[in-house]
Amino acid sequence: MFCVKLAGVLIAVEARYAFTERLCADYIVDVSASECDFSVSVTPEEIAAENDDEVAFSPAYCESLALYRKICTRMVNYNAFLFHAAVISYAGCGFAFAAKSGTGKSTHIAQWMRALGDDVTVVNGDKPILRWKSGEGPSAEAGAVPGRAPDGQHADTFCDQPSGTFIAYGTPYNGKEGWGQNASVPLRAVCFIERCQPGEPDRLSRLEDDREIIARIMKQVLLPKDPVLALRQLELLDRLVGNVPFCMLRCTPTPAAFDAAFQMALCDNKSESLRLKEGSKHED
Repeated sequence: MFCVKLAGVLIAVEARYAFTERLCADYIVDVSASECDFSVSVTPEEIAAENDDEVAFSPAYCESLALYRKICTRMVNYNAFLFHAAVISYAGCGFAFAAKSGTGKSTHIAQWMRALGDDVTVVNGDKPILRWKSGEGPSAEAGAVPGRAPDGQHADTFCDQPSGTFIAYGTPYNGKEGWGQNASVPLRAVCFIERCQPGEPDRLSRLEDDREIIARIMKQVLLPKDPVLALRQLELLDRLVGNVPFCMLRCTPTPAAFDAAFQMALCDNKSESLRLKEGSKHED
């Protein structure tokens, strides 16, 4: 058994195979299982259930998926949930990009990295955790890395506080590219990406219909089977919609699409810190 810290929550993990422990190496903490907030383990049946009908994955890999599924289900009790998206950090703000497989999400993130260089970091390229923190939001700490929020702050048990912010956390489950780090950042906006038709111009638009937003969000989350936990997560999603702006980017994976998405980073923000820094330019 080993212990990890994800989204500020201590978790004891019991794994049959060494794969999961290696995967979580950057998140392992030196505490005892009794000090953790909760523990997870999976049965052989739960491991087998993670296998794909078309592609046979190894039991070790399937165990890692089953364990993360259990972790994310339990995370709802800590105002946190899995959000299937890529999260980047720029100027201390987090931007989440969600898309169907094959749409070009990773290509789009690569455009940000190419255009902004070291000014942008990928917090998680595939399966970050979003957690509601009550209060005025995180403040900078001495020695904190620019663009990242300080970790180690505990949220209130229930998300019934009127003010706060969602924090996006890196996790060991960061996609096939392996983009990510053990870091966190306040979530500034969420952008859904769709591939536009040939000849159609790239277009960024603000989503205003809460029903449409919720319908899209539901495709990116893991809803617990337990009705109490499911209701709790729906409350968190409602809070997400009420606190974070959502956009739709119809684009091709080109530098022009980055230009459109970068406007999202500027929308409703008066701070000059989000301006494209001089010298950070992309190639046409």
